[in-house]
Amino acid sequence: MAVPWTRRRLLGAATTAALASPFLPDGVRRAVAETPANLRASLEDIEHVVILMQENRSFDHYFGTLRGVRGFSDPNPMRLPNGDSVFAQPYSGHKDGHLLPFHVDTLRTSGQKSVGCPHDWLDQHSAWNEGKMDNWTTAKGPFTMSYLTAQDIPFHHALAEAFTVCDNYFCSVIGPTNPNRLYMWSGFVDPEGRYGEPATTNYMSSTDPRLRWKTYPERLTEAGVSWRIYQEEDNYDDNSLAWFRQYAEAGKSSPLFRNAMVHKSAGWFEYDAEHDLLPQVSWLVAPSAQTEHPDWMPAAGAQYVASKIEAIARNPEVWRKTVFILTYDENDGYFDHVAPPVAPKGTPGEYVDGVPIGLGFRVPTVIVSPWTVGGYVCSERFDHTSLLRFLERRFGVPEPHISDWRRATTGDLTSVFRLGAPPSPFPRHNPELQYRATTERLLLAQQQVMDNPAPTVPEGTQTMPRQVS
Repeated sequence: MAVPWTRRRLLGAATTAALASPFLPDGVRRAVAETPANLRASLEDIEHVVILMQENRSFDHYFGTLRGVRGFSDPNPMRLPNGDSVFAQPYSGHKDGHLLPFHVDTLRTSGQKSVGCPHDWLDQHSAWNEGKMDNWTTAKGPFTMSYLTAQDIPFHHALAEAFTVCDNYFCSVIGPTNPNRLYMWSGFVDPEGRYGEPATTNYMSSTDPRLRWKTYPERLTEAGVSWRIYQEEDNYDDNSLAWFRQYAEAGKSSPLFRNAMVHKSAGWFEYDAEHDLLPQVSWLVAPSAQTEHPDWMPAAGAQYVASKIEAIARNPEVWRKTVFILTYDENDGYFDHVAPPVAPKGTPGEYVDGVPIGLGFRVPTVIVSPWTVGGYVCSERFDHTSLLRFLERRFGVPEPHISDWRRATTGDLTSVFRLGAPPSPFPRHNPELQYRATTERLLLAQQQVMDNPAPTVPEGTQTMPRQVS
């Protein structure tokens, strides 16, 4: 079977030219420079896996204009029941009778303080509408059709241009944050209610830890694989393990408490990365303002992500053996034009009261590592269980909660890595990839939010957005 990734462009014919780029962070440039050119890696060369799941952005909302992905220039978009393209969502508030994707210009509006949309179990299923994909504006409101470009989120686009972006990665649940995060940490939302009731809503909280099925970090502990949750005092209650009774009730000497329930000040991940102290598996949980959840700013999330990647790259020994995965729990209420695959009715583990769990809508996902350098797009289908299956492949610890249907429908992320060839030369980048630049951009974004008017929904002539070619 052909490798399901493509090169967006030939980047840097000469390794030395790429490494000499003034636009790369010093730590990243040094790490790539010191990566052996004749490296022939295997999965065993990946010693550290770092997973960061940010909040509430759809693929089209962030990357619909990105070069080479299945975005706004999709040559074969699905058709709605009325015959229109899926991009022309029915909308009575416009004279055209539909609403096309529209740009929220963060340089001229307060769009960095994004207008969020409804995104619970019921309205997510309503937007999906039994696969017809024609009810987005009714279920979510008109700002569902808003999107950002490289001008608005330069770091995110620079990261995707530099490494491997997955344009067929779906969240796990046609629903909100909490169920999707449970798939990342356990591959499961208890659809039959064997442990109480199906976890399909955002009712879960660390103040009411009622969940009690076995999680993947517990399996790692039993197998002797080291792991840790890196979180600060404010973690937006996004550490799903705290919603489980066994973690909430764990003694302070327990590995569940020590690895999942400890909070420290900002910078402890960076210290561990720079000093080669990372465990084999790390999960990062961002503080509220840096989660990218509307109406928190993407610019703040960019600063958070950049600090972590620079810390890894600053130590060449750590860079050579680390994979950093950036993904998002769900789409908020933002439109995505690709209909998610859904299990046939009656599929074990995939329905709650006759309603399908997922897959949910596409979310942005970028894989950062020495084996994903070069500006590639991977189009194999993934979801959040793919994170667990990648850990299964690398560390040999199975997760039995993942349904057979998901295993047959989605991949295990190994196809994103070019392990059989030397690492590609590091590309000449947009300078926005630097941590310093993300800090400057955040200050600018804060000023724009204060000074600029709120974004508005188009009322006049509409045109489809242009995707970078």
